[in-house]
Formats: sequence, structure tokens, C-alpha cells
Amino acid sequence: MKKLYARMMKAACPIDPETMATTVPFLQHDTIPHAMADHGARQIFFFVDHQDDTVFSITIYDTQEDLDNAMRESGSEFRFASLAKLGCTALDARAFEVVAGAVNPDAPEVDFAKIIPPINN
Repeated sequence: MKKLYARMMKAACPIDPETMATTVPFLQHDTIPHAMADHGARQIFFFVDHQDDTVFSITIYDTQEDLDNAMRESGSEFRFASLAKLGCTALDARAFEVVAGAVNPDAPEVDFAKIIPPINN
């Protein structure tokens, strides 16, 4: 039986609208391509929790080995430098085995890279 694995990372971040106007494009056009370059990375999503001012991501991987390699990267200089650029502080990084799930075959595909323009420096 095919298994999937997931990494969840959580950070405390300023999530006011003005800050998010630069954070979201940075995540989409800088952080996500870096994360998706990990061997076996299949999907990544970022979430904002307005109740406790945190941002977290979930990345899905093909194998336990892919996840283990990604977990080693969760403490990398790139991650901490990226968080610092956003004014964020790392809170947690966890590994999970995905045991159940579904994707509605009628769900529209969303191309975030097309709907979130990059930041013009």
C-alpha cells in the first residue's frame, strides 16, 4: 500500500494585512519553489491562523526517506533567513504519516503562482 508523509512547520508571524501583502508573494515565489525542490515533495500549502498570529505549512512527501531529508532541512539557514525576512520566529517542525485523505475529482485546480504576483523590489 502506498503511503504518504507530511511535514508541518509553524511560525509566529505578523499577519496584519500590510505585512501579509509582502509575506504571501514571498512565500509563493521564494519559499515554495525552494520547498518543492526537495526530493519527493508533492504538495505544499501555507495557512494563516488569525487567532494566534501564526503561519504554518504542510508539505506532502512520497517516502519516509524524503520526509527525513526535509526534516533535516527544517533547521537550515535558508529557513531561518527566510523567516527573519518576514519578521517571523520558528515555533515547531513535525513529521507525520498520512493515514487517510481524499481529493474531490471535481475540485478546481488552483495555480497560486498565477494569482499571486511577485513582489517588485
